[in-house]
Amino acid sequence: MQSTCGAGKTDAKRMQKMKQFTERYLASLKPQEKKYIVREGRGFALQVLPSGSKSFLYIFELNKQKGYFPLGNYPTTSLADARIAYNDAYKLVKKGIDPRDEKKSAYEELDRAKKQAEEIASAAALLEEYTFQSLIDEGLPEGYTPSTVEQLSAVYYIKYSKQNHGLQTQKNLLYTLQSGIVANIGKNLIIEVRRKDAINLVQSIASRAPGQAANVLKAGRQIYEYALLHEWAENQPFLKITKAVPKALDKVCDRALDDDEVFQAWQEISKSPSSDSVKRAIKLILVTAQRPGEVSQMHSNQIKERWWTIPAEVAKNGREHRVYLTDKALSLIGNRKGYIFPSGKGKTGHVAVNTLSQAINRGYLSDEIVKTVVTRKIRARKEPYFGMVPWSPHDLRRTARTNMPRVGISDEHAEEVLNHVKPGIIGVYNKYRYDKEKKDALLKWETLLLEILKTKPGTTEDIAQAV
Repeated sequence: MQSTCGAGKTDAKRMQKMKQFTERYLASLKPQEKKYIVREGRGFALQVLPSGSKSFLYIFELNKQKGYFPLGNYPTTSLADARIAYNDAYKLVKKGIDPRDEKKSAYEELDRAKKQAEEIASAAALLEEYTFQSLIDEGLPEGYTPSTVEQLSAVYYIKYSKQNHGLQTQKNLLYTLQSGIVANIGKNLIIEVRRKDAINLVQSIASRAPGQAANVLKAGRQIYEYALLHEWAENQPFLKITKAVPKALDKVCDRALDDDEVFQAWQEISKSPSSDSVKRAIKLILVTAQRPGEVSQMHSNQIKERWWTIPAEVAKNGREHRVYLTDKALSLIGNRKGYIFPSGKGKTGHVAVNTLSQAINRGYLSDEIVKTVVTRKIRARKEPYFGMVPWSPHDLRRTARTNMPRVGISDEHAEEVLNHVKPGIIGVYNKYRYDKEKKDALLKWETLLLEILKTKPGTTEDIAQAV
């Protein structure tokens, strides 16, 4: 009988712990000297600590091992919410999945999201402190690492372009970075920009200005190559963009004017409504075979007797270059002080390269072409490029180079006239500057040019008036 009575008490105790949970029942549970667990069934349970703290549990068995999965503290977690959490965990166990692993993955994902949010917030704070313009104006802090595209643009310009590019190339890059890159995707984190973003950027610019789109594409490639080198970026979003945006392809520079075109271009430039500075600068490109950007900024302090020294900071390749000035070149330069081709527009004080291009590629009203409309005679518009196949100021430099072999100028000496850097090991060890050979080459080229133009050095149209 005693044995039977003892068994009855044990069964009653077990039944007490296997009770249907209600809010009222859970609230009635009191703490004891030791923690205890009450069960509802199928592993759904409540743990009560001596401190009075209560928490829902899912007690399960998986792979012959018992596990405890917390479902939330009571009453912060309601009974209804605990049942939902329990059912989700129960289904995972039925599939052979440990709910604790799922929770760990969720926490890890939450942690990653939190860290990413912190990085974005940190970048936003840094963006407020370091903008493209502030970095350009004030310089880079020691050990500075960029976070955004506009900061990367500034770092590339300061650390690479200013140390490796000529002044004109720096100016062009600075404009492209400001107007094309920074203005559109500058606020993005470096690691956020994807190829679709680069395509959208280049495409939007190409629809209105294909030339500028090509410049933006080139600048984008440059800054991201620099970022990859320093491990600030994980991909190159500006790679192979031209397949998606054909308009952004760089135009192949292969135009050289033939003799008839040289004669026509020279005459049309003289008759055009462009300023005296623009006319003389365009012609001097052809006479000296130098780059338009280097000719446009020519200054009297760069000229000594018959030699024009292009400073390293102005030369595109960053290498100082001496150019012999022939009679025709001197007649175009004149004897003015300061900038040889001054301009009242802009901040530089000299004509801009774009102005030289516009003088060629735009049409203008001409006194030579007159149309009769009813009874009135009006001036008609001259065709762009003076009615010729499209050409540019740089094509005049190429025209001079193309014609040099006609008068016996070797490729080696012609390349020196153009200030092209020698390739490979030759460029490293050959430091001879070829002044005598350059003088001889430019004199020979002038003789041929005058023959093409059927004129003489120092003709009235070429002599610049001193200011």
